[in-house]
Amino acid sequence: MDNNVRDILPVHMREAFDSIVEQRILGASNHIAMVGDMIEAIVQRGAEEHRPTAQVIEEIFAVTGFFIATRGEASQAVSNAILLMIHNIRSYAKLDIKKAADLILKTKNSYARSAAEAVKQCVSYGVKLAEDMDRIFVYDYSSTVEKFLRGLKENEKKYEIYIAESRIIDGGRPFVKACQESGHKIKFIPDAAMMYYLKDCDGAFMGAEAFYPDGTGFNTTGSDIVGLICTYYQIPLYFLTPLIKVDVRPVSGGRKKLVYDNLKDKLTASWGADLNRDSIDFITPELVGVEPGFIRGFVTEKGVIPSGQIYGVSMEYSRSLREA
Repeated sequence: MDNNVRDILPVHMREAFDSIVEQRILGASNHIAMVGDMIEAIVQRGAEEHRPTAQVIEEIFAVTGFFIATRGEASQAVSNAILLMIHNIRSYAKLDIKKAADLILKTKNSYARSAAEAVKQCVSYGVKLAEDMDRIFVYDYSSTVEKFLRGLKENEKKYEIYIAESRIIDGGRPFVKACQESGHKIKFIPDAAMMYYLKDCDGAFMGAEAFYPDGTGFNTTGSDIVGLICTYYQIPLYFLTPLIKVDVRPVSGGRKKLVYDNLKDKLTASWGADLNRDSIDFITPELVGVEPGFIRGFVTEKGVIPSGQIYGVSMEYSRSLREA
């Protein structure tokens, strides 16, 4: 299935496809932008080659449908964003490809502009929240958290940033460059040392792959441990996330289906030939839920919302998506 969908894409976009599927590039926001680039590439190729508009639209739905079914299962934001980017484009099927291309790209770009503004607002609230902090802990990779780390320069002070390695996906490493370029002092630790170091921090921040209206936040495995430690030491834990990442399925009885990864190659990279890898189970969940009681608040484009008060905002936002 992967190869069939991959082959639909213009050649120059197949590397982006592989980067998402193989997790070489992380972060739901990054993946959404990359899927948007794929939509644009399919449309541009269709216009240049004078392909039938209906064919171009079906190519878009094949690619976006793949990511809704795979990446979207882990992050509802991916599904929400894709649905907004392709909203109503089937109604363009009978139009000339040139005219249809303009309308399809207008729809896609409209989402991109609103999404960028939402993230910008999240970051602004997060930076304000961190004004009185000196030591900040971040866990896992999130492009929104990276922008937050860069934005801390606005507070005109030097921060000490504690970065955990997040071994499941090496999620701490991408933050290092942002922190170095922003002039922060960096403390890079193994995730096993989180309890030892978190007690010295003023606050903890992470992104969200998705969150429920009841205030449960989903992020890479290990995030639940961060929540437990923060609660134990009374360190405020904030999820920096635009509202596009809300998953309202539990309201109607549904649940998120956890995605599991086989970490065999990653965890045994340094093992010798004397050990039999094939007899060992390396399957691990990719995401876990952090309970509302462990989360001080969600930093969104609507402000810093306590986890116990996120329900109304979430449902109102979900209704706005359906009306889009």
